[in-house]
Amino acid sequence: MRNTVLYSLLFSLCLGFWGCSSSAPQYRIGMSQCFDDAWRQKMNDEMDREMLLHPDMTLSRRVAYGDNVVQCAQIDSFIAEKVDLLIVSPNDPDKVQPAVARAYRAGIPVLIADRRIAGDEWTAFIGGDNYAVGRLMAEWVSEKFKSRDFAVLEVQGMQESMPERLRHAGFVDGLEEAFPDPGKSPRLYSVDGSKDAYTAVSLFIKEHARVNAVVAQNDIMAIEAAKALNAAGIHSIPIMGVDGIKIGLQAIVDGDIECTAVYPTRGDLIVNTAVRILEHQPYARDTIIETMLIDAATAYPLLRQYEVMEHDLNTMKMVSLQSQKQQREMKEGKHLMLFVIVFLSVLFLAAIVCLLFMLRSMRAEIKSEIIPQLEDVREAIQLNARDAAFMDTIQRIVDEHLTDPNLNVEFLSATLQLDRTQVFRRLKMISGKGPQEYIRERRLIRADELLRTTDKTVRQIALELCFASPGYFSKYYKQYFGHLPSKR
Repeated sequence: MRNTVLYSLLFSLCLGFWGCSSSAPQYRIGMSQCFDDAWRQKMNDEMDREMLLHPDMTLSRRVAYGDNVVQCAQIDSFIAEKVDLLIVSPNDPDKVQPAVARAYRAGIPVLIADRRIAGDEWTAFIGGDNYAVGRLMAEWVSEKFKSRDFAVLEVQGMQESMPERLRHAGFVDGLEEAFPDPGKSPRLYSVDGSKDAYTAVSLFIKEHARVNAVVAQNDIMAIEAAKALNAAGIHSIPIMGVDGIKIGLQAIVDGDIECTAVYPTRGDLIVNTAVRILEHQPYARDTIIETMLIDAATAYPLLRQYEVMEHDLNTMKMVSLQSQKQQREMKEGKHLMLFVIVFLSVLFLAAIVCLLFMLRSMRAEIKSEIIPQLEDVREAIQLNARDAAFMDTIQRIVDEHLTDPNLNVEFLSATLQLDRTQVFRRLKMISGKGPQEYIRERRLIRADELLRTTDKTVRQIALELCFASPGYFSKYYKQYFGHLPSKR
């Protein structure tokens, strides 16, 4: 009986080892993206970066290029492939809704991004409020010219696009509220800049009197409007864009446009929500991402942040490619590895059988002596004084340099005069955490203390403790403490 159990255990170990060597992902996520413009490319980059943190998942993305029929066909193909979750950024929500409903009824969780689908046959929605964006445009205009008569030019996008219609409606309603007296309402002009904003604005300038401000429904049209005005010798008209993409921030820094309304992409939040749905964790079903106004005072830091994110994404992609190469090399040698495992397992089983036969008469002695010795060894390992001293030193160094942006494994290895690999392995063995995770944990603990004992804001604390942004600080704070940071 003993031999049978032993053989079963060893066989299970072999199967477990072989199963762990498989590189097949556990979850497959499909995404139908309506366009491939700059705003959605930013969303895609954020999603790709977040996906690198989940090697057990794959993301297959297909672009419909504004064609509703193509997008519906893409969704149906994902249904046929039985993906584990579907992300849809719809072109025309009404026309794409039937395909989304088919996926939902097929038992596939559906996450809608950017443009809301009618009905409730979807799992989660994440997107901005385009109507609120339009009202923010109206607020900016009214604040600049509230005391005098003025004219404003609106550069619109595709009129059949729901986001463009909502932004226009919010803009018009916002102006009507700001100027309830019809005799004092601004003169509002509109041009279609969806195909060629530069030409549209140039023609308008030739045919109409000069306007006092320009609002464009995306950053690229705002930049083209600025070029048209400059070409006509007009340099003093304030221009506002929408989206807050990298090219728009650069235009603000360069002085080409005055500001932009950030329409957040939040690809990281989309992936994070998809992961929560797949892993049956709590998630928000309806998430409206707030927008804000970015001007010259805030554009430069955000631009630098985008550049850091792009650099990090490229680095992570390189690491991922190296990992995939290693996995391929391991896969090529899997047959040889399996043969070696089986051969060694047979030898090991033979040795165990001989050992059991020789030690059969010593079973009682083993139970009375060896097992207590193993318990003593376990306790000795847990209470190892050198490990305790090492952790005390690590904690002291980290706590003294929490506000130092250069605090990392290289800093620890230089301070301890140890090889960085030694520091990484020893800290991981003792605490179960890598250096970066350990440093972040100590910073979160210090942040919680500052929130409780000082008047500093969440933003001040996040920057002081070297987090990339208040958003990333809030994300990790919630993961560690289970709630968002707040003053108490």
